[in-house]
Amino acid sequence: MNGSLPTTDETILKSIAKESIDYCNRLKLSHAAFMEHLRVTGSMRYSINNVLIVLNEWNDQFKYTQFFKDKKTDIISRFKKERLQLGKLLQQGDNLTICGNPIALLMKVTGQDFLEEPCFKPIEEGIQCYTSRFKDGERLAGFRSPHNSPNNIVYLENVYSESIQKYFTHLGNNVIIINGIYTDVQQRLNGQDLDSDAVYITNQKDIVELAKMAYKEYPTIINGISVLENSEYKKSMDSYARMDSNISSSQYAIGWSSNIAQLALSYYYHDGDKNQELEDVFIICSVLAQVAIDSAKRNFNIKVNPELSRISNLDCIKRNPQYPRFYANIQKLKQRKSKKKRVGIEKNDIGDFNCPMDIIYRIIDSSVIDLRKYKYLSTPTVNLRMVFDYNLEKIKDRDRKQRIKIISIVEEYDKCIKEFDKENEDYHEKVEKEFESCMQKLNRMTIKSNTMYSLIAYAFYSGGSICDRLLTVLYDKDSDTFLSCFKKSTKSPRKSQENTYLQGFSKSTYEEGHERNVS
Repeated sequence: MNGSLPTTDETILKSIAKESIDYCNRLKLSHAAFMEHLRVTGSMRYSINNVLIVLNEWNDQFKYTQFFKDKKTDIISRFKKERLQLGKLLQQGDNLTICGNPIALLMKVTGQDFLEEPCFKPIEEGIQCYTSRFKDGERLAGFRSPHNSPNNIVYLENVYSESIQKYFTHLGNNVIIINGIYTDVQQRLNGQDLDSDAVYITNQKDIVELAKMAYKEYPTIINGISVLENSEYKKSMDSYARMDSNISSSQYAIGWSSNIAQLALSYYYHDGDKNQELEDVFIICSVLAQVAIDSAKRNFNIKVNPELSRISNLDCIKRNPQYPRFYANIQKLKQRKSKKKRVGIEKNDIGDFNCPMDIIYRIIDSSVIDLRKYKYLSTPTVNLRMVFDYNLEKIKDRDRKQRIKIISIVEEYDKCIKEFDKENEDYHEKVEKEFESCMQKLNRMTIKSNTMYSLIAYAFYSGGSICDRLLTVLYDKDSDTFLSCFKKSTKSPRKSQENTYLQGFSKSTYEEGHERNVS
């Protein structure tokens, strides 16, 4: 999304990134803000966030332990490097499900001229829409995935329609009706249709102004590739196998086209947005992504992968250095998370480009506070024994066989999780399923206090890579016995009654593993 914004103006991009930078700095400077972040991003049962939250509430010294500080540093660092610097910025916005002209449908079935629907009218600058998520009259910017160029940005005017509010009173804030009558919205949003497609909508003032510019200066792309009338598939197992293979290939093509488009866009802005050949590349990639998505439903008169291979070898996208810094870091992150082998990017192939995403990358890097430079902001560190008293007698008096069995079960759970590919869409679903399986194995066990104590001691002092998973499993298994092993402070931290740190943001957007922003 941010990579396609038609600007390299640092002042504008600073304004766009400001919300994210301020939020990240609050996480570093405000303990309450960080705890709220843990609650929002750790809703899954298997998240270590749940343990950090409950121990913070149990003992007000826990936040000063090196264990907690290391977790906090790691969580904020990953949030900065793996989200913000890679373009997943926080904005006042949400992913809204698209609905198409429902009043026109009612008019059609009642014999009226649906083209004369009273809710919307064609306008010169943008397209009218209705959503209760934003105020009446607000100008909005919209982005739908896959999003490959400024030609795919939609500029909207929110109009509260009396007819819609009368007949569709329970649409809710997660739906947007976009006028499709006499407009190019479906082509503008790269082949958008109405089978639960969603669009990211924001009212951030700078992005809205850039959406207005993009709608005016970057014409809507029309997919003119012809559709083959006769399907190549028949009702046979061979056809089903070929269909599965083609669908798998199309998924790869969507990612490939987006990668090529992102490089072409970066070079295009770096060159001063004047290179027509590069503009042609990201426009063609936008069409090819659309073809790849629709290939499961219809056959087009083009082979997508050979065409992408041809484009990737054009001279205009052969650069030295070849990769913008943000792009290289995205690929490195995918390499780290994925089980698939990928071609590595050499250090001398990476450069600093004058493109929106690299500029945002540098802005965030320089604007997020580095606490190492401000020693007076650091807090004292207390020994873990202030919270968890390491008692050798308790450890000796544990159920040794049960302890070994529980560690073995958690190690097996940890091993299974590490085999999963974090790049797959169902990664978190698989982890949750494996966590449930792990808990079922422990279901018939009753863990006595001393055994629980020895397992917690093992997690803190010898647990290594399974430390987080072991603590999470133990807490989920028996929270009362788990907490009884820790010292309880006389004053527990006061809980915030209202979340003021993510006000206006969609919670679901930031839940662990469920990010839905278009980057």
